[in-house]
Amino acid sequence: MTETETAAPVDTVLLATDLGFRCDRAAARAAQLAARHGVPAIAATAVEPGRAQAREMLRQDVPAWYRRPSTLVQAEQRLRRQLSADVDWTLRVAEGGAGDHLTALLDGLDDGALVVGGPVREGVLGPTVLGSTVDRLLRRPDIALLLVRGWVRSDYRRVLVASDFSEPSRRALCRARALFPDARFTLLHGFTIPMLGLLDSGRDEAVARGRQQLRDEGAAFLRALGAAGEDMELVVEYGDPARLAQQHVETFGTELVVVGTHGRGAMYELAVGSVARRIVTGVDADTLVVRGTREPVGTAR
Repeated sequence: MTETETAAPVDTVLLATDLGFRCDRAAARAAQLAARHGVPAIAATAVEPGRAQAREMLRQDVPAWYRRPSTLVQAEQRLRRQLSADVDWTLRVAEGGAGDHLTALLDGLDDGALVVGGPVREGVLGPTVLGSTVDRLLRRPDIALLLVRGWVRSDYRRVLVASDFSEPSRRALCRARALFPDARFTLLHGFTIPMLGLLDSGRDEAVARGRQQLRDEGAAFLRALGAAGEDMELVVEYGDPARLAQQHVETFGTELVVVGTHGRGAMYELAVGSVARRIVTGVDADTLVVRGTREPVGTAR
């Protein structure tokens, strides 16, 4: 029996929101998943001290009847307006850093929690450094983080798993199949050949040999999981995996891209690897990042 047949896909859905633009999309997806799997739903937000101070600076000249609202009460009211009434939400609103707030909540939950949030924003340093809150979450063992970009119109129907056939990739694939059992899955492996451009001849043959070798490796990877044939499409292509993932999204309307990561270090590059980093920040689809806890095997990222 495979891991996808025995492991519980999720025991809690935790919505992490800054109440900003497009966070309603993450809220809708979190509500859908909590209802589908019949698990508790928690909605969490943190009021950063800097934001509260900025709002106070705008309130210099006020009418006599004005009563300053509680920062936490105001945040809770905004949070409630984002949430679906069809789900029994537990609200967790705090003042302080978002990373501290979410970490404390996750410490009290089992490893089966799924964190749902909005897309990673590219700051002044671009996608090189991960947002501090997401980076902190990805340093936790066994974290599953769903970053929502698109509107929620239905369940995920097409899911692409970017894989290097490593242990973290296996964990990511198993978690995604358990979460979205009705979706059509494609396993994508992109590869390069060192110094291929220096070959005077035989370039096409080298690529063909590499593709066949990796197709055999991928087929064995899927057989070990009990996923092969009609159950899972395997795509092995020469090229950058992040670029191939975007091309797959554009061609087939893929709605979710899944990637595994080791989650080591504070920098985005170290936390999720260069391929995962570029997928999360650059692919025009929702992304699910699943952290593995072991060293990778096979092709390095």
